[in-house]
Amino acid sequence: MKTLSASALAIGVAAFITAAMVNAQSSAWIETDRYDPLHQTSFKEFSLQGRFLIPPRQSNLSAPVLMLHFQPGRHDHKGTKSYSSGRFIEGWIATGAVLNSAAGKLGASITVEYRLDGKKLQTDSWEVISDHSGILLNRPFCGDCNLNNLLYGHVLPHKEGTNPQVRRIILGVSEYLAGQIQMQFDLPDSTEVANACGVIEHKR
Repeated sequence: MKTLSASALAIGVAAFITAAMVNAQSSAWIETDRYDPLHQTSFKEFSLQGRFLIPPRQSNLSAPVLMLHFQPGRHDHKGTKSYSSGRFIEGWIATGAVLNSAAGKLGASITVEYRLDGKKLQTDSWEVISDHSGILLNRPFCGDCNLNNLLYGHVLPHKEGTNPQVRRIILGVSEYLAGQIQMQFDLPDSTEVANACGVIEHKR
């Protein structure tokens, strides 16, 4: 999995930089087929453009980008009567700036503040990607908890037909030798995305 994640991340980084420059005003989920030729592995990608509320002092992106990699296909949950329609591989939010991360036991991390649909402010520590320009959604021991929370407001898998999805994410992280970057993502209907990434739990 680590090998796939590293190579997938490299492919995705190049892709989102190009996409952000060409399509910075897009507000819809974009689905793309990806292929890792070294490991001969195919996977899919969803990306969503956001906007900077307080922009970085220096960035190679005109807008932040939310990136998700996933493998479609049914996955039965052992010991339960439920299944998901895909598997989340990795995800991150790209800022194009150098973030003010700090070394930790499990890798470099950064304090993240965020608010979902205007509700209470949440604070957490997330890992950063290898070039320190983005924050990882994957967590040790709970790879999809952050994605679950960003899409539906809770860390557990989303039960089909329960609470509605999150529609607005406002998020802040510190830039290295600068102030806080603040960004906003307005989420369109994300049912297909959540389903493909295995966030939605279906009854068998």
